[in-house]
Amino acid sequence: MPFLNINIYLFKLINNLAGRNAFLDKTMIFTAKYLIYIVPLYLLYLWFFIKGDKGKKASLYIFSAVIVSLLIGWIITLFYYHPRPFMMGLGKELFSHSKETSFPSDHATVMFATSFALLFLKDIKNGVIFLILATLVGFARVFCGVHFPFDILGALVVALCGTVLIFLFKKQLDFLFSKTVQIYNRILSSIFKINNYD
Repeated sequence: MPFLNINIYLFKLINNLAGRNAFLDKTMIFTAKYLIYIVPLYLLYLWFFIKGDKGKKASLYIFSAVIVSLLIGWIITLFYYHPRPFMMGLGKELFSHSKETSFPSDHATVMFATSFALLFLKDIKNGVIFLILATLVGFARVFCGVHFPFDILGALVVALCGTVLIFLFKKQLDFLFSKTVQIYNRILSSIFKINNYD
């Protein structure tokens, strides 16, 4: 089982850093558990604070890539089960986690899907920023003892597949998303007109 040995070796290499520095531990715990919430906040920012329809369409593409990627990950869990490190008596667990399959990491999948969607949308700057954040989240999940490195690598592949699948249908989705944004704008415009009459 060479891959399992490599996975465990890399896990120990990263997780052995835990418990040595309180500030680093707290930073990694925050990154592992809460940095993912930057994704919905970013989607809200794109939808409400970017002028025109470009931001809204981008948020729909990112959201779709995330959902499809998570769906692929969920399908994998139906056929493949891998215990988390603490379930195998390995490493230091910095926060409690439910005993469930570890492959692939949902947190890392969401972050990588967001970064890949932005890169596919040619938003290179923000795509790279989210790619760095995704890597940090993945590292933190291993550091905190709730995932193996291959769980993070698997999440990267799953997110890439999910994003590619979305953008294979870009022409059709472009039409659908444009119509969605148009309907939203009409509803919003109607609400403002009603309020103005009042």
